[in-house]
Parts: sequence; C-alpha cells; structure tokens
Amino acid sequence: MKLPPGITGFFDGSASFQMVDSKKFRSICYEVSMHPAIKLLTIQEATYPVNYMCAKFVFYNEPIQVVMNAYYPLFTTTVIAEDGHFVFCDLPEEFCLFEQHYQCITVEDLERMIEEHYLEQLSEVEREQVAFWKPERLGEVIFNAWD
Repeated sequence: MKLPPGITGFFDGSASFQMVDSKKFRSICYEVSMHPAIKLLTIQEATYPVNYMCAKFVFYNEPIQVVMNAYYPLFTTTVIAEDGHFVFCDLPEEFCLFEQHYQCITVEDLERMIEEHYLEQLSEVEREQVAFWKPERLGEVIFNAWD
C-alpha cells in the first residue's frame, strides 16, 4: 500500500488538500448507532495535531472506535490499548455502512512494517515527519497525532 501525498496531515506551502466531509462521517456514525447493540459515545473532529476523526462506540458492551483519516476517505476500527496507542481490529459486520462510503484499511495493511517504497509518494515535509517520529507501521503514519 503506497501512501498518497498529504495522508499524514503535513503539507508544504504549495499543497492544499480538502478534508473529508465531517458532517457525512457524523451522519453515518448516527445511522450505525441505530443498531440495538451499538451505542455512540462521542465523535471527535480532526484538530491539530490529530490527522483523523474518531467516533467512539460501545459495541456489545465493549469499546470500539472508528477512525477516519481527515484527508483521505480511509478508515478502520480500533480498540485503545492501555498506553493510548491504537490496536487495530477487523470491522464488525454491524459497522459495514461505513464501507459503503469509505475504504476500510485492513489490519494486515495497517500492521505492515514501513518500507521505503510505501513512502515514495509522500512530500518532503511528510518524509521529514516520518524520519522524526519514527513510526514502525503504516497505521501509525495514516492515523497520527504528530505535532
């Protein structure tokens, strides 16, 4: 999976990217929460330094999140580990409405170790951020809170 330019949320002065429509994301979150086993807790906008939107749910009494990259229509589901880092998980069937609007990134892709060829399309500014923050896996680049 080659990472497209701007996915990190860092841009040089000449680039401009439009953010994913947060109203649409919210609407889908509310619609998904109509399922009796799903309760929507909060929706967080992508605000600096975070490059993703996050919807927190309770699903069959277990916490789960949907995280959406703020600049590309790419999402995944996660649980939160004790250290605050994401633990990516497979998309439950009850959340499949998101797949009708956005591309779900698989756990397999998110857990891939970073190799240079994945970063070829990133801008120089983004490559500098990757070098500084030293993420190990693609998921840490796609969904980050680098400042």
